[in-house]
Amino acid sequence: MLPMKRLLMVWVALALAGCGGSASDVTSSSSGGTGGQAGSAGTSGSGGGSAGTGGSAAAGGTAASGGTAGGGGTAGSSGAGGTAGGSSCTLPPMSPGARTISITSGGRKRTAHLVVPAGYDAKKRTPLLLLYHGYLEDAARIESSTGMTPIAGKHGVIVVYPQGVSNSFNAGPKCCGTASATQVDDVQFTKDLLDKLESQLCVDTKRVYAAGFSNGAMFSSRLGCELGSRIAAIAPVSGPIAVTSCKPSRPIPVIEFHGTSDIVVPYNGGGLGGALSVPDAIKLWKTNNGCTDAQPKTVFQNGDTTCTAYQSCKAGAHVELCTISSGGHQWPGGTDPLAGVGKQTQDINASSAMVDFFLAYPMP
Repeated sequence: MLPMKRLLMVWVALALAGCGGSASDVTSSSSGGTGGQAGSAGTSGSGGGSAGTGGSAAAGGTAASGGTAGGGGTAGSSGAGGTAGGSSCTLPPMSPGARTISITSGGRKRTAHLVVPAGYDAKKRTPLLLLYHGYLEDAARIESSTGMTPIAGKHGVIVVYPQGVSNSFNAGPKCCGTASATQVDDVQFTKDLLDKLESQLCVDTKRVYAAGFSNGAMFSSRLGCELGSRIAAIAPVSGPIAVTSCKPSRPIPVIEFHGTSDIVVPYNGGGLGGALSVPDAIKLWKTNNGCTDAQPKTVFQNGDTTCTAYQSCKAGAHVELCTISSGGHQWPGGTDPLAGVGKQTQDINASSAMVDFFLAYPMP
């Protein structure tokens, strides 16, 4: 059980998120907030499954046509660090490791935590993952709580943890905090951030992905709705679409994770942030992607977690949903659950599963 002070802060944050209050109205810390915790960098399975068409990225299962889904292998025809984004680069070398980068966007100084993987080659196109924190969390916390850095590093993926204004991102009219209340243009921030990264790193522009938790998940969904020209695929965790209109420019591969007992962003809708219900969000992605399956196929099942996927979709853009039975508002596979908001499953590791899924889907 976590300290009562932290639990109280969580509930104050949830109340503010529901009424559109400002994140700056609450004293926050990197260890609290509505962005739930994750923890270990363990994989969701053996990570060595084959990559046949249309399978799940979880538990070492099938992932895409071409490569292998785990163990650092390639996924798809060009693989991690391949040349899907075009010819090789002529940029100066950048040493592996972590650093903070700063840009000006919308008249504000914005920052992000950048992690360049070991073995990065400035002449070789490299995949990039944007991972957005939850409301009242920060970039450092989402890195540590998801265990994403070592998992992405194993696959040779650059990871960027953007920092929200007052620890919030503008995911829609009701979510969340200062970013939504003051209409911060976080979509433009993402464009500006990508411009900066692509000027300094040999980014595979066909393999740029977005994921997030809670507020960050809703924002990653917004990027799928509005920035399909630059985001290849998305992975929302405990946060479906929260914008009032979502008309993606192309089919967007999606893997979504959500617990059926989430009391913050309920599975069937009606909760904080104004997000769609999970079934309605999946229906929207299915419709946009032109999926013709009458029913989704079960592609992974372990304990309380079942992943189903629509696989007969335009441009091969699968729509996959991992449902955690009785799961709470948590990051699946973590070791530091958020107190008071339900069960955190250990039957799938969302970080491993989404990286496997991402690497299977370069932008057409």
